[in-house]
Amino acid sequence: MSRPLLIQFGILSLILVIIFFSYKLFLRDNNYEKKLSEKKIEIKENNASNKIESLKYSSIDKNGNKYEIFSNSGEVNEINNNLLELNNVYAQIDLKKSGVVYIYANNAKYNKLTLDTHFYNNVRLNYKNHNINSNDIFLNYLEKKIKIENNVMYNDHNNTLNADIVEFDLITKMSKIYMIDKNNKIKALVKN
Repeated sequence: MSRPLLIQFGILSLILVIIFFSYKLFLRDNNYEKKLSEKKIEIKENNASNKIESLKYSSIDKNGNKYEIFSNSGEVNEINNNLLELNNVYAQIDLKKSGVVYIYANNAKYNKLTLDTHFYNNVRLNYKNHNINSNDIFLNYLEKKIKIENNVMYNDHNNTLNADIVEFDLITKMSKIYMIDKNNKIKALVKN
């Protein structure tokens, strides 16, 4: 082979390798690996809606954090088929190297496409020795954030706090606590 032909072949090979790795790194959607498993699913026709019993949804993100949602029963939303309305819900978020977040609620709305979940009615969140009760918790799966609002009551072994909204970043573990009405103050009792 002549020298110019070898140089052209080398350049072409280099371009193909760059294109291959560019596709692998940037174009392929590897935001999260979605795994769906069901313990037991029974679908029954009930007043033109689908009733589902004993649900388990689980997924693992690219960082290795595991998200699991369990429900005794639920129904597919009549308007949006990707939305499940769940009853007696329990969620477990296993944060790699950071512990486990537990969420309990009477009800939840789970989006099968985005994996976002709105927990409502008698909601409790437990993370290590931190306990939060509220009316609503919103889990944003893609942004890895939890927003807790409406009647938020936080307590740990020594402290209590009442606020309108608590936002928690699952990646940085940073939280933001605030009131909707700036004239109202966060109520806290801190014991040393």
